Amino acid sequence: MLGLLLPHALAAQPKRVLYVTYSAGYRHDCLPVSAEVLQNIAAANGQLEVVQTEDLSMLNGDTLSGFDALLFFTSGELPISDSQKQDLLNFVRSGKGFGGAHSATDTFYTWPEYGDLIGARFNGHPWVQQVTLDVEDPAHPAVTDLAPNVSLFDEIYQFRDLSRDSVRVLMTLDAHSVDLAAAGVNPNTEDFPLTWCRRYGLGRVFYTALGHFESTWRDPRFSQMMLQAMLWLTGQTDGDATPRPAKPPSFLPNAIGNSAGLEPRMTIAPGSLITLFGSNLTAGSTLAADPHNPPFKLAGSILKLNDITVPLLYASPSQINAYVPFDLEPQGTNFDLKLIAAGGGPSGTVTALLMAAEATPGVFTTTATRDAVTLWGTGFGPVQPSGDLQTSITKPTVTIAGQSATVLFSGLAPGWIGLYQINVAVPPAISFPALLDFQFGSYEHRVVLNPQP
Repeated sequence: MLGLLLPHALAAQPKRVLYVTYSAGYRHDCLPVSAEVLQNIAAANGQLEVVQTEDLSMLNGDTLSGFDALLFFTSGELPISDSQKQDLLNFVRSGKGFGGAHSATDTFYTWPEYGDLIGARFNGHPWVQQVTLDVEDPAHPAVTDLAPNVSLFDEIYQFRDLSRDSVRVLMTLDAHSVDLAAAGVNPNTEDFPLTWCRRYGLGRVFYTALGHFESTWRDPRFSQMMLQAMLWLTGQTDGDATPRPAKPPSFLPNAIGNSAGLEPRMTIAPGSLITLFGSNLTAGSTLAADPHNPPFKLAGSILKLNDITVPLLYASPSQINAYVPFDLEPQGTNFDLKLIAAGGGPSGTVTALLMAAEATPGVFTTTATRDAVTLWGTGFGPVQPSGDLQTSITKPTVTIAGQSATVLFSGLAPGWIGLYQINVAVPPAISFPALLDFQFGSYEHRVVLNPQP
């Protein structure tokens, strides 16, 4: 009986993580809280045990053999021997995990192999503020719960010697949420990876630049990320760590259209929702954003019209849905459109010139009762305030079964951006099914109404 129970008992043993908090440089005030949080989430999960130490003598082959992962929140040149350094690398290469938080990239500048292991070197922190973070790879368990984006207050790092050819970026800074003209910012880029993973030999590596403040560690969103990272580092969850190098995106011919009809158009109207089709429009991920409050970066990609970053509602390798703000002014008769996919830089940029238009209408769908019809669309042009509502300056005309129908409301759907709502009264004594004809300028839309009793 004991022989039957022993394998199960061994399998139930928690994986052990050695958490090293030695500071040879700047010492963070949050270190005790970080250890407390990691130990608490590990205990609550039951699959992990976190042992915190500042005893660097534990970094040797014999001691490390009793652990499944290392996690560093360190700084400066840690005083360990060459043989200890080799033991650390062998530990990871053999199939174990290595993680780093915040200043772990501000460690071991004179040890080149460590920089290769962790994936980058600290190169300043230009921002200490509330920022928006874009989840670039929502499929990875460490950041799944944060997708599509998250806002938090922290000290934000930037890096040198970071290559998307060698790490898989999981989360980046949405540069629209910071001042890129701040002192010390890496020039000529909007690509600021903050969390990534990679394989090292047979082992797994995870790093996040976040974690400067106690409040960050106590934030349940951050602690959940760290829990999932440790489960991944110890091999208890799966997540792809294959690097995704930046690839030049490209648009299909005539690939820009109103999101409602998707008809190819080389025109854009302020206040509308547009869709673009192509390839390599993201690094590989697909994400939908909150349509009420879309971000300026999604799945690692940004879209600029006349060099103004615009909100994104959906992003995939083959399709981008975006919102064109009302206050976006065309340069002459053109919008200059530029897509910057994950990784940024010239290789991630394509440009197209699009004619500006006051309205580029399209209807998504129609809902109907026997008394009223509502059409939902986008691109119906300028609006003006009317109480708490925004009504269309240009009104559509509608007939139902050949009879003129009264438009009760035409304007932006309350609480939405880019989505128009047209409410129409059904004339009396209409027999269903009935044909509805909708006209807005030269745009025509026809639908058969057949509401249920």
